[in-house]
Amino acid sequence: MVNAVKTPGKTKLAFSVLLGAGLVWLTFSLGQWQTGRAHEKQTLFDAQARALAAEAVSPGSPRLDLDNMSYRKIDLRGRFEAKALIYIDNRQVNGRPAVQVVQGFRPEGASFLIPVDRGLLLRNPAQPRLAPEMPTEATQAGDLFDLKGTILPRFAQSAELRGIALGEADRITKAQSNGYEVWSNFSVIEFEKHADEPVSNFVVTQQPVAQTAGQQAPAGKVDGFYHLAVPLQEQVAKHRGYAFQWFTMSAVLVLLTLFFVYREFYKGNKT
Repeated sequence: MVNAVKTPGKTKLAFSVLLGAGLVWLTFSLGQWQTGRAHEKQTLFDAQARALAAEAVSPGSPRLDLDNMSYRKIDLRGRFEAKALIYIDNRQVNGRPAVQVVQGFRPEGASFLIPVDRGLLLRNPAQPRLAPEMPTEATQAGDLFDLKGTILPRFAQSAELRGIALGEADRITKAQSNGYEVWSNFSVIEFEKHADEPVSNFVVTQQPVAQTAGQQAPAGKVDGFYHLAVPLQEQVAKHRGYAFQWFTMSAVLVLLTLFFVYREFYKGNKT
């Protein structure tokens, strides 16, 4: 009778084993998922790095296959259009308030515009809401210009244009300041309306895009604009770290389950 009281039932044994197995399966599956994400990020990062290292292209079409052309260098000759100019608000350069300049570029002989992220301009600290003037070296209207930059992916990776799906940010706040149109964010659809001309499905940045992830370098000045190097965020190490944590937890749960079963059932039956 004493042994019957001390010996746990089969139901309790089955429940304990199933609970332990379920937790092990869950944590192991999460580890596998993080491993898969690391592999996906590594594949994407390698493809982006190869695109950055490839020869520059000179597209003559306003429509590109962004899945295959993202991060390719671009080399075009043409003109910047003065009327196709907007500022993107709420930017910063080294902690100081700034705006990001996006201007339409017309390739020579083309009938469409390419939105180009030219860089950032500092606001006047005394009048932080007043839009800054364009640099004199960037305002030669009508002059031919050799555009060298990087084609951005669907999720733009230039300053804070990154993370905005091109064409989906339709609700934007617009304001006039110092003769310039200032927007709260960027939208290809709205930019096409503003320019009143066909616009390409891709955006080009003149800001540098680094081939390796790392700490962002200080802003440099090019043709009157501040440029911030944008590293490719591969995030492989982060996913591998998460995978290691889940796999470790899975191993610990296996040991805890075996220890509990041994202590409560096997050892208990010995007494």
